[in-house]
Amino acid sequence: MQTELREIVRYMSENILDAQVRQVSGKGGARQLRLKGMVPGVFYGHNETNIHFTVSDYDLGRMLRHRHTTLMLNIGGGEPRQCVIRSIQRDPIDSKPLHIDLLAIHKGELITVTVPVKLIGTSIGVKDGGGVLEHSFNELSIECDPMNIPEFIEIDVSGLQLGDSIHIGDLNMPNISFMDDE
Repeated sequence: MQTELREIVRYMSENILDAQVRQVSGKGGARQLRLKGMVPGVFYGHNETNIHFTVSDYDLGRMLRHRHTTLMLNIGGGEPRQCVIRSIQRDPIDSKPLHIDLLAIHKGELITVTVPVKLIGTSIGVKDGGGVLEHSFNELSIECDPMNIPEFIEIDVSGLQLGDSIHIGDLNMPNISFMDDE
């Protein structure tokens, strides 16, 4: 019982991102923040003013390593707000986060996100027929409840013969709607 409680507390602490309201804006202000080890960001709420914030690049990196689909944003010690990562701008050389946009979520509300595609298995056409597996989509747009966002879409290709294909319309996942063309 104690082990389960520790795991829940550890998950919750990893799922909270502490931030401060950002006072400076513009390219020069953002550059100064990054030199201090901070990452600027914007929190987009529903029918409320957008909040400009800064977060420690260490804390943000820790959050991104754990791949949480939803997180709690704690701005300036106020009430934590549940949100999802809308976009991350990264440095093209070292991939460090330069800016993050977070979107508020509410229970029962569907959101649209992109999720990576993971192919499993080796197709029969590749293994026995000498074919080549062409993978058109690395990620798919889906609409689902924020609490049920999958880490990836898993597609089994082990039954594919030469000339076979899998279309988005062939995929069936409960509680998920695919937004890409079938």
